[in-house]
Amino acid sequence: MVRVKSSWGALFPSMSFFPYDTEVINSWWTVLVNQLSTGLTQMRETAVLFWAGLVGQFSLIGLIDLILVATILWWLYRKLRRTDLITIVPKIFLLLILVLLSRILGLWALFYVTAFLLLIVLLAIAALYAPEIKHILSSDLKLSYHPRAVTTHTSTGDAQSAIKTIVEALAVLTRSNKPALFVVKRDKPLTRLVENGTKMNSPLKADLLIDFFTGGSALGKGATIIDGNKIICAGSTLFRGNARILFNPTNPMIQRTAKELNAVVVVFNKTAGDISVIVGDDSYKKLALADLTKLLQNILVYHRI
Repeated sequence: MVRVKSSWGALFPSMSFFPYDTEVINSWWTVLVNQLSTGLTQMRETAVLFWAGLVGQFSLIGLIDLILVATILWWLYRKLRRTDLITIVPKIFLLLILVLLSRILGLWALFYVTAFLLLIVLLAIAALYAPEIKHILSSDLKLSYHPRAVTTHTSTGDAQSAIKTIVEALAVLTRSNKPALFVVKRDKPLTRLVENGTKMNSPLKADLLIDFFTGGSALGKGATIIDGNKIICAGSTLFRGNARILFNPTNPMIQRTAKELNAVVVVFNKTAGDISVIVGDDSYKKLALADLTKLLQNILVYHRI
């Protein structure tokens, strides 16, 4: 047998323990390949057994089960597509796929780790997005025993004038990077919001709106409430008296205002530099001024939303 030294043996002659014998290396390689082949065979057999058992148990009940799961996933998508939670959904599905694959292939260590991570992610989402989740669930599950109120709309002329004024004010406020929050009345009274602010009865003017949010007064620390072509309140803290209002579309108080009072909420968040509109269950983000005008016209003038 000819003993062949590798480059490792030439470089480190003192390391006599290093196995540079080609037969030893080939033996190790053969063992490694055999182990990998055996492992792949076991994984394939486990997958075949899993699917055989699954197909054997498939029935009409299983089909109904799949349809119900698909319906729930579609309902969740419709509810989450206009919220910040939609960005987390692909990561949850990735974990679910890893859990399923590890279960099918019999990779039990990976299965337990991914299942544990999935549980942690779901608990974290429940803690961080509790108001949004509550809002999503209550929107479909809450029962109302009161007859629906008769819808009354602002005149077309007043609505067009109000839209033009709001957009003009936001054109200045966005350039100055000043946060702004407007609540526009639709068909429900905003009495509670007015009670938590400074009552007014002023014509709606862009200069006045700009002064509220650039002057540093208490009138710019909350929402400006607009009814038709009039300002009926400024500095409103919405549903909580003497509370600090975050000018952010994910603020639970802002979402509650849009949902419960059917009001149109227009928010400019200076941190994100983003104009958003919240109405009912829907949120529209990253709006340009032209897009804002069209959206408000569809809501307040044409009543398409």
